[in-house]
Amino acid sequence: MRRALVVLLIGLFVTPALALESPWEQKLPFESATINYDITGLTSGSKTIFVKDFGRTSVEYRETVMKILGMKQEQKEFILTTPDWEYTADLVANTGTKHANLTKFLTQEFNNLSREDQKKVIENAEKQGITMIKDMNGSFEKNAAEILGYSCDKATVMGTVVYTIHGSELSLKIESNTMGMKFNEIATSIKKGRVDSSKFELPANINFRHDKEADQMGQTQAKTIIEHLVSGEPIITTAGATPKQQGLNNQEKQNQSNPEQQLQFQNIMKMFGGKSD
Repeated sequence: MRRALVVLLIGLFVTPALALESPWEQKLPFESATINYDITGLTSGSKTIFVKDFGRTSVEYRETVMKILGMKQEQKEFILTTPDWEYTADLVANTGTKHANLTKFLTQEFNNLSREDQKKVIENAEKQGITMIKDMNGSFEKNAAEILGYSCDKATVMGTVVYTIHGSELSLKIESNTMGMKFNEIATSIKKGRVDSSKFELPANINFRHDKEADQMGQTQAKTIIEHLVSGEPIITTAGATPKQQGLNNQEKQNQSNPEQQLQFQNIMKMFGGKSD
């Protein structure tokens, strides 16, 4: 699941605006909008995100070219996220998958808790985030910069810097330099206002395969993270690492990770929005 790690930890650093509100029920500061981005580095191109219902539903269109060893690889991607589902399509290969939105499972698990345990989840969420950032020699700063008129929080971990709109997962700027591979993504405009409903329609020529295994994994992940937040146990540990891996410093661990793991580290940073005021 592309967004699994992001959504799994999205509640960290977010203190709900209302008492006992699920940390995963977040709202953007605008109801509907069109956001354009420029992408540069090893991968170059552009993307556009359309949002409605304060971000509960969004769709991303990305067109990029990756240059490796003098060869160019064209990539066109479509990602639709609704409160219940996430659809991902490769518009070059005309293939797609769908799986349940992990946020739905997390919210369900949270709502099934007693009021006392809900309070524990909310209290432990930010503590878990701070510990995880420190364990990766990273840093987190709320309201660190203003981008396109919006106050943004800054998360820095393992060569990746992400600026997200305060109190949300929506990134407006990403800067990454991993093993000499540079990636930069920056929002160039935010146009508030109604988005045409056709933008949220699934491509008619693509049959989206239901990834039931991803659904099962999401349910398990949601149950585990809620249990850990209730008990105060670390969400991520090195207990499963080999002695050799445990002896590595953070940069060495990242250098040994494969491209998919590196992407997960980058994606995980997109969730660090804070709202404590």
